[in-house]
Amino acid sequence: MTDLLTIRHLSVRLGRRTAIDDLSLTIADQGNVIGLFGQNGAGKSTLIRSLCGVINRYRGEIVHDFGSVAYLPDAPFLYGHLRLDQCIGLARQLWSDFDVVVARRIFAELGLSDDLRISRTSKGMSEQIHLGLVLSRRCRLYVFDEPLAAVDPWTRDALVRLIAEHRLPGSTAIVSTHLVAGLEDLFDEAIVMHDGALVLHEDVRAIAQRGGLEALIKDVIAADALAR
Repeated sequence: MTDLLTIRHLSVRLGRRTAIDDLSLTIADQGNVIGLFGQNGAGKSTLIRSLCGVINRYRGEIVHDFGSVAYLPDAPFLYGHLRLDQCIGLARQLWSDFDVVVARRIFAELGLSDDLRISRTSKGMSEQIHLGLVLSRRCRLYVFDEPLAAVDPWTRDALVRLIAEHRLPGSTAIVSTHLVAGLEDLFDEAIVMHDGALVLHEDVRAIAQRGGLEALIKDVIAADALAR
């Protein structure tokens, strides 16, 4: 089994604050969906931005066996005046791995028309459009930073279905979230961070045998906090 991503002794400082402290992590090339969990300020977004190249000043090493990364940031990136068909055209120009056929299939399933303007969408609909565009890239690694935050349960279920069904077959997806309840079936692996450190990386099936994902995450975060 080959490794898709290896991080060795990663440390990142943001101003005077150490956001990540000597983190090492290996992700195998298994086509899994990986949950990246932790409280606000745990370092999840800093880790994601580092491995996606948004942050390039750090100590340590990030080694990967893939080309580009399909990255969904935690903030909208589409201009409100654009129509959906213009967003598809823009994505095609920006990303050489963007598949228009996949994008149109996703938006047809969502019932979204080409002339829909971003400014007229609800927050949930905007999240689906952003996620749909990123999922239309044909990459070996997808990274989603808090795609499930601040949306209603129905939209959350739609976003989960999009991730499960429309990423490139065999690809790996990392989903950062502070939500756990109701999402256990989405993930194959769980990574838990606390205070800039890695405190757990384990198969979700093994975790299920020890009381479940949500309970274990709370336990390991509490134990790490006490140890510090």
